[in-house]
Amino acid sequence: MFGNSIAIFPYSCVISMGYNPKGGERIMNKYESVIIINPNLEAESIKALIEKFSNLINNNGKVNSVEEVGKKKLAYEIKKNKEGYYVIFKFEAKPESIAELERIYRITDEVIKFIVVKEEE
Repeated sequence: MFGNSIAIFPYSCVISMGYNPKGGERIMNKYESVIIINPNLEAESIKALIEKFSNLINNNGKVNSVEEVGKKKLAYEIKKNKEGYYVIFKFEAKPESIAELERIYRITDEVIKFIVVKEEE
């Protein structure tokens, strides 16, 4: 019994780290990211932000879709805003690129809230 758990452990460790057990190259996971942009921005500025984030994701992955939900009322006030402009990105990326994407979200003043979630297979 102990021998089986040792044999299984390295394999599960490889999967969780994002490596393809057949080849060794990195696996691209599917993610969904929702960002809430300051609603007081002009349409051109919102388009520029969406393009900036799409390009950033495409550097280390592939954007599958971008859905602009538009202005919605927030459940609670965030940074003195009662509304936010919602954008949903569905994309594939390597796991290590998510930290960089979140860092850029954090330092972008126009983004008032964000979340990145890994989609289940």
